[in-house]
Amino acid sequence: MSLNIEIPHEALDALRSGQLIDAIKITREKTGLGLKESKDLVERYLKEHPQEQALIQEQLAQRSRGGIQIFILIFFILVILVWFLTR
Repeated sequence: MSLNIEIPHEALDALRSGQLIDAIKITREKTGLGLKESKDLVERYLKEHPQEQALIQEQLAQRSRGGIQIFILIFFILVILVWFLTR
């Protein structure tokens, strides 16, 4: 892999919004690199910028917590619905 290739601006924006897979896809599309090379390039960027890696990990954790909250909300709605239907 050439060391002169940089991550495209659009991929950095996706990465900073917690979209790791989209950042790899955009890097692949914009640079013409293969999937593995694009993934390696994004991972190398994250290793070289640990402050951004920490920010991205926090955003991914927040997104994960949001998914759990939605699941719990849907579960409680279903429980209430079943309770009303069986009364």
